[in-house]
Amino acid sequence: MSLMMSLSRRVTAIALLSLMTACSSSSVPPPRLFVLSPLQVPPSGDHAVSGMTEILVAQTQVPDYLDRPQIVERTTSNELKLVDEDQWAERLSINVSRVVAQNLTTMVPADANVAAAARASLPYEFQVSVSLNNFELDQSGAAILEGRWSVTNAEGTKELAAANVSMREPAKQPGIAAAVEAMNANLGGVCRDIAAELKKLVAAGQPK
Repeated sequence: MSLMMSLSRRVTAIALLSLMTACSSSSVPPPRLFVLSPLQVPPSGDHAVSGMTEILVAQTQVPDYLDRPQIVERTTSNELKLVDEDQWAERLSINVSRVVAQNLTTMVPADANVAAAARASLPYEFQVSVSLNNFELDQSGAAILEGRWSVTNAEGTKELAAANVSMREPAKQPGIAAAVEAMNANLGGVCRDIAAELKKLVAAGQPK
């Protein structure tokens, strides 16, 4: 009888532990998912040249510590904080590349076709590359962007335009949603600079 009671108590204890674990895990809300988005600007009406200009946006290069689901906050110059409750819906490198392509679609001449690397199927004339050293939130919650962009010929053997960039955009209000909007603004500023150079290159008949 005592053996049966002991087994019964063990089964009851295991069942209670399982129930408590299930309740504990179910009480944790799923993370909120965020994506960067293109700026809301009217498409360019410029027609710099006749005929279609094909532009490829290469996959953005970002540090491994940023190319993760969690949004990253910098608490000190050497310390980072991962925000588990607020995450990216996809890899940051892919998200940035797609948004750059979408922004350039509305910013460069109307007879230009811009595609991200993963969707490119036609031969192209220009290749846009973006490399980010920092693309995160600083200690105050402001968005920071540091890196370099370049425009090359299709083969990547001739650099036609390039610039180093460093931007800081304060969030309009507390919270990750506003911080992501500030990150959008930084990226949009980079895209404006790239688009301005692309317009010059297309008008000049580059690449040669």
